[in-house]
Amino acid sequence: MQEKGQISALQMGIMMFPFMLAINFLVYPTIAAQYAGNDFWLVGFFHFLFGSVIIYILTKLHKLYPHQTLSEYSEKIIGKFPAKLLMFLYLFYFLHSLGASIRQYAEFVTGTFLFRTPILLILISIVLLAAITVRCGVEVIARSATILVPLFVIPLTMLILLLPDLHIKHVMPILSHGIIPVVKATQWWIGNFIVIAYLLPYLSNPESGRKASMFTLTAVVVTGTYINLLCLMLLGPDTSVKIYPVHVLFRYVSFANFFENMEALLLVMWVVGCFIRVAVFYYVASVSLAQWLNLENYRSFVFPLGLLIVVFSLWDFPDVSAMGVFFRTAYPFEQLLTGLVIPLFLLLIALLRRKKPEQVSVNETNH
Repeated sequence: MQEKGQISALQMGIMMFPFMLAINFLVYPTIAAQYAGNDFWLVGFFHFLFGSVIIYILTKLHKLYPHQTLSEYSEKIIGKFPAKLLMFLYLFYFLHSLGASIRQYAEFVTGTFLFRTPILLILISIVLLAAITVRCGVEVIARSATILVPLFVIPLTMLILLLPDLHIKHVMPILSHGIIPVVKATQWWIGNFIVIAYLLPYLSNPESGRKASMFTLTAVVVTGTYINLLCLMLLGPDTSVKIYPVHVLFRYVSFANFFENMEALLLVMWVVGCFIRVAVFYYVASVSLAQWLNLENYRSFVFPLGLLIVVFSLWDFPDVSAMGVFFRTAYPFEQLLTGLVIPLFLLLIALLRRKKPEQVSVNETNH
């Protein structure tokens, strides 16, 4: 299955920025602070390291098998039946990630803004909006992201107004307990970059895919470190006990008795970021399902898949505490497996399969 739509590497990079940050920036400072204390702002260095490895692996696979997605070239690397099993695992991962994303989105909206709104209504609304976009194709998703991403970035710049209230003393001492707590605090959400394996084949300039992905990774790490430092220097040790520390940051902003109570900006940022994240994951899940079933058109699956996503969001997480346990325990291993281990395994097998015929031809020439 090959979609006719094309996007530029720049569009992919812009689209991936809110996709990577949308869910993680709101709760990740709390989880990281519970592991690393006042050193949790340093996790960005490890995110960049592992993210660079993942991007290299995925772009290398794309170079070996151009114009093919992960679902398609995995059959050529490990065979049809093993690839079907592997793609079923990835399909489950995409649906599970979608369920977690929309549930976290809905919990925040109903818990901080729309108190009396049924959570099911919030879930259905974001899935329906994403489904309509996904049916229009990857070009529409990319253009929507390009238009909306300023609404995601501008609220972050407004946090500069917190500067007079920040205390550098909360950062000190650095690495007082060594590097191990920082390593433990490194969540493998950077493995979400696996979705570029389904976006690279649709680039109009595929040679720029790695550069655009690295630019996005750098922007994500810098922004994440910026948010972590703001949380740490404002809240100090209390960061680890706040459910949504970034929400506290926006509530704390006050400048000249005019810029105050800026939670509405956070809501705009949250809605925009989650919409882009859900739309990208939704598109990848739909394409993956169509390719798993060897069908040419993914669009017929979009709305039925939406119902399954809502079911996943309600079935996986009975409440907010269960979601927190998942993000602290199972989520890092899930990201490690799907984002790094499996792609690395596929790349090694692909390189070995390509090297073997060359060795055979050399031996025949010698004889």
